Amino acid sequence: MGQSSPYMFIEVEGLQVRYSDRGSGDSVILLLHGFGGDLDNWMFNLGALSEKHRLLALDLPGHGKSSKTIIDPSIKGMKKFVSKFLELLDLTSVNIVGHSMGGAIAIQMLLDHPQTLKSLTLIGSAGLGTNINSDYLNGFVESQTPQEMTRVLQQLFADESLVSLQLVEEILNYKRMDGVETVLKALSETLNSLGQQTILEDNLVASGKPVLLIWGREDRIIPVSHAENFSAAAGTNVEIEIFESAGHMVHMEKASEVNRCLLDFLIRPEQLIYFENEGKRL
Repeated sequence: MGQSSPYMFIEVEGLQVRYSDRGSGDSVILLLHGFGGDLDNWMFNLGALSEKHRLLALDLPGHGKSSKTIIDPSIKGMKKFVSKFLELLDLTSVNIVGHSMGGAIAIQMLLDHPQTLKSLTLIGSAGLGTNINSDYLNGFVESQTPQEMTRVLQQLFADESLVSLQLVEEILNYKRMDGVETVLKALSETLNSLGQQTILEDNLVASGKPVLLIWGREDRIIPVSHAENFSAAAGTNVEIEIFESAGHMVHMEKASEVNRCLLDFLIRPEQLIYFENEGKRL
């Protein structure tokens, strides 16, 4: 059962982690944000997605209001951390939605703990191809002035006017916190190296789990070609939605459309479980 308070804290592997727990029901959604983000990146999605589902979102280690340190900055290390978070909340079956770096973590969850995932949604996800904008990653880590950070953050959106002075100042203040620079450098190295690797798309298809890919046509961080190339190998369990006039933060720029797409998709795993259970009773 979800809690009434919008934000809570839990200790995971010795680190304080901020998370949000909203809504209620047997269907649980876990949201994983991307590099340099936090759970507030989902601000336009939380309300709609928690109306009929229990909805969890957390600040990954080194991000948001969580501890500004990280035990293992590898994707497998972050996956282990998320697994422990779910274990502490006594959750054994979840629908995971991962954005960017969060998508790579979600893919690793599917590969290592398929029994935990009911479905997987990847939004502008790392891990499906070798092209990652290293200039963005390095620029995010190295930018010190509002002008520098503005130019970096504008790459996230199709509509660059969405990068407000308040957003720029919030990111710069976050980066000034003790420990953040070390975390961001370690994670940027992980993501840059991930961009040199070939992730086996066949694993997503072979898993048989419902998989949804969501991308912005104008994504300048991880190109839409990753989704388009994937479509050739996609099986019947994989759906792909590409939104026009949207960039890497497609879940913010096209929030209403993405929310509807997600909610429609999440009905299907519930239907599959229902039919399986019905079959067992016959």
